[in-house]
Amino acid sequence: MNRMIYIFATAFALIGVAEIFYFFFWGVYLFPGGSLAAKAVWVASCGIAMGAVIGAATLLLVEGRTSGRAAILTGAAIVTTVGSYCAWLCSRVDAKFEYFGGPENGTLFILSGVIPAIAGGLLYGWWLYGREQGIGHTL
Repeated sequence: MNRMIYIFATAFALIGVAEIFYFFFWGVYLFPGGSLAAKAVWVASCGIAMGAVIGAATLLLVEGRTSGRAAILTGAAIVTTVGSYCAWLCSRVDAKFEYFGGPENGTLFILSGVIPAIAGGLLYGWWLYGREQGIGHTL
């Protein structure tokens, strides 16, 4: 049970940090127009949804099924897939709401989700499954 909580907490923390960055950099600094409350709800709901999907997929596809390098890369692939899909999906939603500059910066908007998803995915996989089954292996 502790390992399951650790996996979900790691997924939520990773995505939470990214969403907080997006909120302040894209939603407040670059594109301050629009409702800050609506932007906050958007990033919070996206963060919760992505963290839940990443944690659940990790439990289903990685935990107890693989280890070492394969586990790290599978964990990274999960985050990369979820993050990339969400970047594309949010770009479509933002085309309507125009909260985060998606309509006028579509490619940059998507890349700012995909590139961190790749880097964050590698960090996530290593954190959970590197060095003797991860940083939290004693949990």
